Amino acid sequence: MGPGPSDPLAEPPCSRLESLPVEILQLIFLHSLEVNLPRASPRLSQALSNQLLYTWLIRLAFSSPNSGSREGFFTPDFLPPPLDFWALSWKDRQQLQTNILACRWCTFPLFRRCQREYVVHAIRRKCVGLVFHPNDQALLSNLDSRFEHLEDCDWAVLGRRGKGDLIIPAQLEESSRHAVDRKVAIWFHFGAVQIRKPSEIYHENDLFRLPCSVPIGPGRIPDKVLRSPWSDAQFEFLQLLSSDFYLDEDEARPDRSSEITCRLIRTRKIEPFRRLLNLFFRAENCRVLARWPLQYLHYSLVRRCGSGPGDPFANVILNGRWHDMPADAKHDLLRYVEPSSLRDGH
Repeated sequence: MGPGPSDPLAEPPCSRLESLPVEILQLIFLHSLEVNLPRASPRLSQALSNQLLYTWLIRLAFSSPNSGSREGFFTPDFLPPPLDFWALSWKDRQQLQTNILACRWCTFPLFRRCQREYVVHAIRRKCVGLVFHPNDQALLSNLDSRFEHLEDCDWAVLGRRGKGDLIIPAQLEESSRHAVDRKVAIWFHFGAVQIRKPSEIYHENDLFRLPCSVPIGPGRIPDKVLRSPWSDAQFEFLQLLSSDFYLDEDEARPDRSSEITCRLIRTRKIEPFRRLLNLFFRAENCRVLARWPLQYLHYSLVRRCGSGPGDPFANVILNGRWHDMPADAKHDLLRYVEPSSLRDGH
């Protein structure tokens, strides 16, 4: 005899939605763009927890909206129907970015994989008609190793990027044999490609890039990269997002970052505190990047929670943010550090 209706081991009955074929459920998922749908039930999670679906959603939400992407870029093999990059409004794309970043499945390794695939696709679609030296062509055909070793790549201080981590000359097919007609520049950390004339320099509006924020308003940096365990992968993900996605809603009232700072000081988490203070972020209502915010309440909290002379939090603030601090805050914190621990000029 099978389990009765009150048997705790009996599977709950399927809803009409859950009973649909997997292919139909996936189409509904892509039409609705409801990224929380897999959380609705174990059955839906099993049908929709698919790396390929996640990849398509990241391409839809985070690909660059530059003018060069309007023709011949979003091919069906790269972004299949019913997904339509240009059908999303800026507001819908901003919200989709925020929702995706908050999902558990949206991880740093997945983003790196999406970046590699995006760069390869951009080169394949936008370098048509260009001729490369055989050695350069071989390099462009195998970029995986460059994405796996980013130690020497541009991480953009204050959002300013250099000329490119890899720059390869190219000729137009009809040009003279030794002419350099174009340069293909690649930024590996940013998942970005630009094809420019030799005399041209970097411009954001002709850059193919993933992730790219929405022009009228950025998505929100997810909480999951701003809390314990504060792993290296979290900080790498945070570094990737920090220039383009927002930390606080209001530059004048950095409530979110302030709460995180207070928590780190109270729990004496010095290493994430040190790393955050060295990063630059933007607020939702401001395009200008600024260092992680510090306020008077943080200086007071360091004094209350400090460990006395040589306190590491006071030392990090005074050495790293000396020029940002009010004079009275400097005076108060100087009592908690040894003079020998301060850098020259302080």
